[in-house]
Amino acid sequence: MTLSTKTAKIIVEEISGIIGRQINMMNAEGIIIASTDAARVGTFHAAAKKIIDENLSEITVHSDTEYAGALSGTNIAVRFKGAPVAVIGVTGPYQEVVKYGQMLKKMTEILMRDEYYKQQSDTDKRIKNRFLNEWLYGSPETIDRRLENRGKSLGIDISIPRRVVVFEPVVQIPETTDIGGANAALSDSEIDGALKPSEIQRHIDNTWKTLGTIIGHEKNAVMLVSGTVFICALSSRSDKQLLDFVRTVRDSIQSKYPVILAAGLDSKTDDYRLINSARLKAEKALKTCLRSPSKEPRLYDTINMEIFSGEIPDPVKREYITRIFKSYSEEDIRYWINLLDTLYQEEGSIAKTAIRLFMHKNTLQYQLNKLKQKTGYDPRSIRFSSLFYNAIHFYRDIENR
Repeated sequence: MTLSTKTAKIIVEEISGIIGRQINMMNAEGIIIASTDAARVGTFHAAAKKIIDENLSEITVHSDTEYAGALSGTNIAVRFKGAPVAVIGVTGPYQEVVKYGQMLKKMTEILMRDEYYKQQSDTDKRIKNRFLNEWLYGSPETIDRRLENRGKSLGIDISIPRRVVVFEPVVQIPETTDIGGANAALSDSEIDGALKPSEIQRHIDNTWKTLGTIIGHEKNAVMLVSGTVFICALSSRSDKQLLDFVRTVRDSIQSKYPVILAAGLDSKTDDYRLINSARLKAEKALKTCLRSPSKEPRLYDTINMEIFSGEIPDPVKREYITRIFKSYSEEDIRYWINLLDTLYQEEGSIAKTAIRLFMHKNTLQYQLNKLKQKTGYDPRSIRFSSLFYNAIHFYRDIENR
């Protein structure tokens, strides 16, 4: 463990003004890395080097010519795990400055110890994250006894049946409204200047921190942040129990931050080797959740065409949308997508749809008739509703990307 230049500078800057003395911080090579005298930074300090080489506790320099690069004062060893790793020098008579030197020594050792534990923690996290990546993204044939043993050494038993949930934060933008007048919400990758980047990042960081704390209290739960999503593998439970848990987590997040926590849930399986398949299913369910204005958590088993829509190229989807909405502008298409999405969410109910869109039901019926006349497809007909339903999902898919 070495004394970082950053830590040394902080100590010198914070303490020198308090004690009113010149302070130098030297590394294990005897080089001054921080000083109240900027001209001395980077120069050699022979007394410090002697303390390091001979494992001494301190050296008092009585004159400016006694040791090369050293001025009169007291130099005290900073130790880590018993060995000297740096030296603190304070100018002035020994009896006057030794107490300051001992105080700085203790402070530096505490800071170095904290930094060491932080580095160890960061290293442990990186090792664990690499393992989780290998497991959650691995094919069944790669999940063998060797991987199980590696997991157990990290405190993770991968053989326990689990359910996978993939979360993504959706930052709310109060000043923007959609067709129905409700607050619009955009994922962190979709924000276009509505919030400052620092504000967006703060909301995302707070969400991840809170989510990690909640999931951390779940027995046998593991979690991994991957890009913009938070992957959680929870102990196996029923669909209802999993949905109830996810909604509780979502509500807790939304009560604290201006964030909607979108979520996709996998399809239940007891084969722990299929964890990659479970993750992929949860991610597909998440995409469906993100397309929905309500952002309600979605189970993989409740989605239909979304299972294969990801295999259709975007140009083909765009052509399909254009063919359905003949001669409509891009703005008009967006309007109709939002209106029809609301209509189908309300199971075709004119009354409920009109309420959600803040529109008179006669006006809504008139507009739907106009759509029928212009496109040749009646959105209220069972025969043609599937055409519009596909167009909605293709549009949301392109829009989300």
